[in-house]
Amino acid sequence: MISKEFQELMRVDTIATAKALLGMQLYLDGQSIGRIVETEAYLGAKDSACHSAHGKRSPKNESMYLSAGHWYVYQIYGHQMLNLVTRAENIAEAVLIRALELPDGTLLANGPGKLTKFVGISKAFDGQNLQESRLQLAADALPLQISSRPRIGVTCVDHWREEPLCFYVAGNRHVSKIAKIGLLPDEETWKKSIDDEC
Repeated sequence: MISKEFQELMRVDTIATAKALLGMQLYLDGQSIGRIVETEAYLGAKDSACHSAHGKRSPKNESMYLSAGHWYVYQIYGHQMLNLVTRAENIAEAVLIRALELPDGTLLANGPGKLTKFVGISKAFDGQNLQESRLQLAADALPLQISSRPRIGVTCVDHWREEPLCFYVAGNRHVSKIAKIGLLPDEETWKKSIDDEC
């Protein structure tokens, strides 16, 4: 359900993948769940906020070391976190999917733990190949504007803590932990057509 261009992007550029995921639809068993509105990029061994920082490898993060296009699901504070692995095998970079805009407008997936609970994502998806998984992605819409900020809840104390690697659809009310001032109606945060000029 994803293009060859996106497959190639996943293999070469984690930050660009995090931005390209914004506006994609998440599907489970062929049913559309919602549109991705927020992501975070994690950049492997050099990124001290990443699970693979300094080459750390364990059974818990082993799926991060798979090739681009695999799901990496881990648990923190009792919540499952859904990540899409990027780059080549053994590089261990990934994108956290933080929030969805749901078709009915409810705020039931505006955070990574709420998202996985709403969709029913468990550790069983960990390590699955996107092409063969029940959990799929497909192009849907393009954000009118993408904004960035530091990642939410990272605990490292060096410069990676402030790196603006959280990307989100500007003005969209489904983004997690966002100020309520200046938010727009959902439809006004997207380009009118996926073919619209930039």
